[in-house]
Amino acid sequence: MKKYNKLEKYILIISFVLVILFPYLIFLFNQNVNVESQDKLSGSEEKVELSYENIDNYVLQNFPGREYLIKTKNQLLYSLFDISPNENITKVGDVLFSTETLNYYLHGLYQSKDEDIDLLVHKFKRFKDFCDEKNKKMAIILTPCKPRYYDGNYPISDDLIMLYDNPQNNYNVKKRIRDIDILKIKLKENDINFFDSIEYIDNNKERIIEGAPPLFYNSGHHWSLYKGNLVGIAFHDYLRKTFGIKLPLLSVTASPSDAAMYPDSDLFDVLNIYDKPNEQFYVPVIKFENFDLEKLNFVVQGGSFLGSLLIPQITVTPFGDITHIENKSMFLNKYKDLVTFESYEEINSKYDMVGICKKADVFIFEIHELNVYNATFGFLDFLIDHMGEM
Repeated sequence: MKKYNKLEKYILIISFVLVILFPYLIFLFNQNVNVESQDKLSGSEEKVELSYENIDNYVLQNFPGREYLIKTKNQLLYSLFDISPNENITKVGDVLFSTETLNYYLHGLYQSKDEDIDLLVHKFKRFKDFCDEKNKKMAIILTPCKPRYYDGNYPISDDLIMLYDNPQNNYNVKKRIRDIDILKIKLKENDINFFDSIEYIDNNKERIIEGAPPLFYNSGHHWSLYKGNLVGIAFHDYLRKTFGIKLPLLSVTASPSDAAMYPDSDLFDVLNIYDKPNEQFYVPVIKFENFDLEKLNFVVQGGSFLGSLLIPQITVTPFGDITHIENKSMFLNKYKDLVTFESYEEINSKYDMVGICKKADVFIFEIHELNVYNATFGFLDFLIDHMGEM
């Protein structure tokens, strides 16, 4: 536990008094403060209904100024003592990290076994052979995590980082090669093409890592939209050269912005504080030039890292269609429609997922470097199970 000097103790006492008085000061001075919902402020909790039996808990949950108290307490902890009020966020200096991501990266949380990686590669090989037979294309992109670019800048301390009680936490990533590197080796051995955005970034440090905006904002969990777009343009070039398909010519510039675009400050938002992130944010300005484009249908499986690549934005295939699957959500009709589902068989029965895949010309899979153990979230298995219908 952190020990405070006398000055810090006095500040803490004064701050506590201000926290108590704050909601009443707001009332007296009629300040118009925009406070988020209670769920976002205090974490997910079940709302208590007013009744004789629950009156004590109901009052605690609904007394005037409660939301302001929570929000102000979090502000004080964050601003004065560099403490995150949310155990899911670890604050190191000015930089915020997802605690779970630090566990993944530093301690190998949810590491894969060698036989699991072999099985994954075998499945990709089966589906690639199917695509070759049906004159379809299969592309894989590997994406990085934020802690990778801050080695040496955060304390590798179990009492700070290991907040997750998981039996798989007895694994030390320094004892062996990382899952993502094992996967790269095995993909190459099986002649499966992939775009390694981690290697691309390392080979283009002056353009991608250095200079504004940063690759990762201090307050964001995902790479910044602009730098992600730069990587996306390289992925476009990879698709053109590898598969000989015609895509738009893309360019992107960064325009300063007073507000952050999601997800450039998603970790900061979780802290539930008043201040805006103390960073200069940028909005990517995308330009693309049409040329003799093909009408291609894309089916894409990947998360928010992939989404900020420009792939699969509408610029990818102006004359075709895009279906994007992210975890348990699916975007249809070039992101005009969003549906959620519990299983791929459910989504297939409602929206004919097999039919969509049958019409697809290009399949793109994102594999995040810390998610090899659960790559494609079962979508690849669904495709293999239904190859006979496609």
